[in-house]
Amino acid sequence: MIKWPPLPAIRIHPVFWIVLGAGVLTGRFYEVATVFFIVILHEVGHLAAAKAFHWRVASIDLLPFGGVMKVDEVGTRPIREELIVILSGPLQHLWLPAVSFLLRLTPFWNPVNHALFMDRNWMILAFNMLPVWPLDGGKLLLLALSRALPYRRAYRITLVWSAVMLGALTTWMAIKAPYSVNFMLIGGFLAFAIYKEWTDQRYIFLRFLLARWNRSGSAAGPPRTITVPAEAPFWRVFDQFYKDATHRIKVRGYGSMHTIEERAFLDAFFSGRFNGRRVGDLFR
Repeated sequence: MIKWPPLPAIRIHPVFWIVLGAGVLTGRFYEVATVFFIVILHEVGHLAAAKAFHWRVASIDLLPFGGVMKVDEVGTRPIREELIVILSGPLQHLWLPAVSFLLRLTPFWNPVNHALFMDRNWMILAFNMLPVWPLDGGKLLLLALSRALPYRRAYRITLVWSAVMLGALTTWMAIKAPYSVNFMLIGGFLAFAIYKEWTDQRYIFLRFLLARWNRSGSAAGPPRTITVPAEAPFWRVFDQFYKDATHRIKVRGYGSMHTIEERAFLDAFFSGRFNGRRVGDLFR
């Protein structure tokens, strides 16, 4: 007997129910159903890639513009692995037009259906690629910044940029379509998601450090040396950690230069004996 891996809970976000109800009341149910179908396949792409890498997927929330797959691995896996999972959703939009062209050969799929399907497919893809968290484009921005900057700084810049971009998009929509209920709902969701991510960033960064400590997350990468004075707090060192790198910490003070490897440094921190103290205390 084949034993299938457990599937995550799939939930339809309240925003989607509101849009669906609005579609029924305005006679646009087919349009909403088309979007629902495209969104489902988009998330199936993410899910298949995540499961292939043995990620723990808790749930998938479906929204009018896509979905949010809730996992614990974001930020803790190698950049290449996260890149594949992120791109596996948008890639579904590239073969979906072929499905619509094939359906054109059947009697129940007319040119109007095809045009609507194509329009919504490209619209959802374009929206998801915007560099705004938690859209796929925002996650790609974080990965790109993580290659050039320490992870914590890259994460903060991503959230700040997402807030700026969302503000600019909201201003543009206020001018072009001030009464767009759909955008009000979606924009409100994105604003709350960015705010929630900002308030949780300390917990998220701690998860990043725990994954490195347990060696269940980011793989070892090229070596990087971090040099700090002995009176520096632990967090000053962690703020210089890169995503895919192996760190060596050099501590100046007490008349000499001390060196400690990343694993030993994390062991000392998570042991609790040096929490809130200075890096130089490790060598006293």
